[in-house]
Amino acid sequence: MEVDPASFTQDDLFGFINAGINRFSLGVQSFNNQILQKSGRRHSKEDAEKSCLWLKREFDSGLIKSWSLDLIQNLPLSGFKEWQDDLKKAITFSPPHLSIYDLNIENGTVFKKLINLGKLKLPSDEEAFRNSESTHLILKNSGYSRYEISNYCLPRHQSRHNRVYWSGLGWWSFGQGSTSSPWGEKFTRPRVSKEYKEWVTRQDEFNLDSSLTNKEFVYKELDEKIMLGLRLKEGIDIKEVFKEQNWENKKFESNFSKLVEEWERFLESGLLVRKGNRFFLSEPNGMELSNQVLVSMFKWWDEIN
Repeated sequence: MEVDPASFTQDDLFGFINAGINRFSLGVQSFNNQILQKSGRRHSKEDAEKSCLWLKREFDSGLIKSWSLDLIQNLPLSGFKEWQDDLKKAITFSPPHLSIYDLNIENGTVFKKLINLGKLKLPSDEEAFRNSESTHLILKNSGYSRYEISNYCLPRHQSRHNRVYWSGLGWWSFGQGSTSSPWGEKFTRPRVSKEYKEWVTRQDEFNLDSSLTNKEFVYKELDEKIMLGLRLKEGIDIKEVFKEQNWENKKFESNFSKLVEEWERFLESGLLVRKGNRFFLSEPNGMELSNQVLVSMFKWWDEIN
């Protein structure tokens, strides 16, 4: 269950627990009020801290099985010191799972408009890399294992949903604005309360939406599946995913050789590691510079198609 510190209450928590929900994800993003305000977040540092304390208390008592805390790196006003403060504050609550996401600026957003107008300053690439390096070291020294590029956990607390997603498998998600992909194709429910309520009512009164009925699983494109697999600590067995393409043997080996050739410089530099037919990103440098490896893979995919 994903919860927002801006609207989350103790009554909500006990209600969810009584309904049988035992895992929670809290979107903190930052514990700094100035950063939260600049980023357009509705909650305050105090809201976030209270929510963390409630979840920690119920986890320690055994009423919930796990909980996760989300932070975002490289937000406006978040320099090296501010980021370290956020990270260390998060650790004081001992969340079993931490998701550390990089700020992603998309076209059409307020952030993108402010950047274009010169009214929003974000950390430089060098500062962002320094933040990422400190994240790895601080969390590793605090007992967290990095099992995916953006996800860290204490022993036995890897997110099942995350592993399903990065393995290219299907999943269900419920609620307003939620995104599901049970059959390999993504679809999102209405984000506005009125529209979502109308959609739910139609399913009850008339018939099920086609996305809710079972159908044959649609496998992801090979390039997307490789990209998702490389995000995981254990990487991906390339020849195993190649089998889904049903290539004849000559084409199979040729495409494999071309990909290995494309990746040779990353294998030599240590960003990428190979064990048999399994390839995975080194930690921390490979994971921090994963885009270089992925861009070369997408180039290979375009060339062979």
